[in-house]
Amino acid sequence: MRTRLLLFGTALSFLAAGSAAAQQRQGPPGQRPGGQRPAAERDSGAADSSVGVAPVERVSTTQHTITIDGKPVAYTARAGTMVLRDSTGKPDATVFYISYTKDGVDPANRPVTFFFNGGPGSASIWLDEGIMSPKHPEMGPAGSEPAPPYNLVDNPNTPLDVTDLVQVDAMMTGYSRPAPGVKASEFTGAVNDVAMFGEFIRDYLDKYDRWASPKYLFGESYGTFRSAGLSSELQEREGIELNGIMLLGTVLDFQYISQEPSNDIAYSTFLPTYTATAWYHKKLPSTLQSQSLEQVVAQSRQYAFGDYLTALAKGNDLSQSERQAVAQKLSQLTGISEQYLMNTNLRLDAGSFRTELLRDQRLIMGRYDTRLTGINGNAAAQRQDYDPSDVAPSGAFMAAFMRYLHNDLKYSTDLQYYTGGHAGRWDYSSLNSRGFPSETESLRLAMAKDPYLHVMVGAGYYDTATPFANAEYTFTHLGFDQTYKDRVQFKYYESGHMAYLNQASAKQLKSDIAGFIASTQHPTPVTAQASQ
Repeated sequence: MRTRLLLFGTALSFLAAGSAAAQQRQGPPGQRPGGQRPAAERDSGAADSSVGVAPVERVSTTQHTITIDGKPVAYTARAGTMVLRDSTGKPDATVFYISYTKDGVDPANRPVTFFFNGGPGSASIWLDEGIMSPKHPEMGPAGSEPAPPYNLVDNPNTPLDVTDLVQVDAMMTGYSRPAPGVKASEFTGAVNDVAMFGEFIRDYLDKYDRWASPKYLFGESYGTFRSAGLSSELQEREGIELNGIMLLGTVLDFQYISQEPSNDIAYSTFLPTYTATAWYHKKLPSTLQSQSLEQVVAQSRQYAFGDYLTALAKGNDLSQSERQAVAQKLSQLTGISEQYLMNTNLRLDAGSFRTELLRDQRLIMGRYDTRLTGINGNAAAQRQDYDPSDVAPSGAFMAAFMRYLHNDLKYSTDLQYYTGGHAGRWDYSSLNSRGFPSETESLRLAMAKDPYLHVMVGAGYYDTATPFANAEYTFTHLGFDQTYKDRVQFKYYESGHMAYLNQASAKQLKSDIAGFIASTQHPTPVTAQASQ
């Protein structure tokens, strides 16, 4: 799982962008961005064309029953591939998916949720095994690593009782592959990736007659970035309107998670997570430690986007007494010494925080979940040997998924299931010419065009990959109109990036999903207001 979230290993990876020509959104619905590929390009023998697999649709269909909240739910599972075609109708890729659909209900009235992870370049196994699938691995307390061999058990928190579920694996993840002679890069990169998912969703609605169903997206991590782009893509190119979008571990604008000396806002967005973490590990002063998590986070949030951001904006004009006052306040809110904070120029990056807070115990903290700790080979090191929260679910998820896929869903192939690391360089070059990649405007535009589109934002307090305050800052600056604020709801979990690993948080997340879907299926009609 080391490659599961490649984006957040280096938030500025977008600087290594490829050709803009391959990333333009253009052409009529159903045509790949950039139009039809020349024959010479199809057969160019480029390095990433060697992974091609014959495009064949093959689906394994099985019947199952699970008990959810004391009630049996019979469902059909389909695991297989869907063939995508270029503008001439020629097959050029297969996309792997798994669907779970409840039996005995009218599909026209049954919600369907398409879900996916991020990376970019990660398979969607993590959401599948973490919260969506009717079967999943049994994790240790608070989502900690269980001992092998791993148990595959019924998932009491699957939302299958309230929505049908469709897992989609991005190109060069899972079993999704381009056709022979077709470059994988035709489907990767910020814009091509969104186009591929849009095509898949349209084709799925066609194949399984789900056009009348209430439609939802659920994206995690980079999947939230993809979801925002898809909201406009589905409207503009596919004619598909969504009822709702659910986000977990959100980043819609890279600026807010990119910690560098010239980008002050990213230090503010991380501060409330530092405070939550220090509170959890009992490193705050007694006056704060005695308060609730929500109370200390509220104080940190107020300081982060008030006096702290103002102080950072002063740069070298900040006086020595002001610097000392900021260091003192930061120390109270983070548990890090004033001198250390002064040495960071009052700009404490997440990696340093994770190695410094528990140094007196010779411990490092997880990046995806700072509650989880580990041991560095060198206790004085400034960098982590590994991420304790990254390795925790890796073995259990992979073993459980493959066991479920082979034994229960009866799907097998000679291909290797890619969990991540095979998508190549991710191109952001034409997504946002103004600097940091962002899909915020795509989501705003989709919400402006569709007054019924609602968003649920799930955030873990202990997530230093996509800190919750970055999502808060994003949505307080979305659209600058009350209609956007009214249609966005935040849900918080005492967990990390993968909130569902914690059993209590998973139960809460399931409840939030069910409540969100119920509240968005039959919205009150919106009447346009004519000017007087």
